[in-house]
Amino acid sequence: MDPWLQEKIALLADEFKHYRSIDSYLIKLSSLAYDLEDYCYGDVQKARNFMEKILKHPSLVNHMSHLSCYKDAIEAQVQRDPRIKKLREYSDILLSVLSETPCREEKGIELSRDATFRIEKKEETVRSAKRKQHILSRDIAVKISIAIGVILALLALIYALITILKVI
Repeated sequence: MDPWLQEKIALLADEFKHYRSIDSYLIKLSSLAYDLEDYCYGDVQKARNFMEKILKHPSLVNHMSHLSCYKDAIEAQVQRDPRIKKLREYSDILLSVLSETPCREEKGIELSRDATFRIEKKEETVRSAKRKQHILSRDIAVKISIAIGVILALLALIYALITILKVI
């Protein structure tokens, strides 16, 4: 196989491990379509053949099996999302490969990832809750220390009073 194609397949296999949304996969595949057409000097049929070889490659079968569970959602997304317009020309190949691949859903995949500002807000909420919990636990430790100090001071005072009373 062509070294350029092997490199693309290896890159896809590595990147696909981290994707958690259909959007991510489709955007990457759309980018691949542009790369293939550039590599094939505009020979669309050759690019289509390469796309099919890539999608059917053994190192990507696992990822295609995850996506095959969402074939209908993928088909709809490809037709309406302007970000992946280029992938429309290859949608028949993609859907064919997904139809041939048995569905195996191991990782939960969302249609699209939340906006970054929402993800960051959720993370900040979690961090804030942890900070509050840490502050509360520190406050409790301080209060316990103060209580122990007060108790020891009272015991010392009682001991002193008992000692004074014995002397009198």
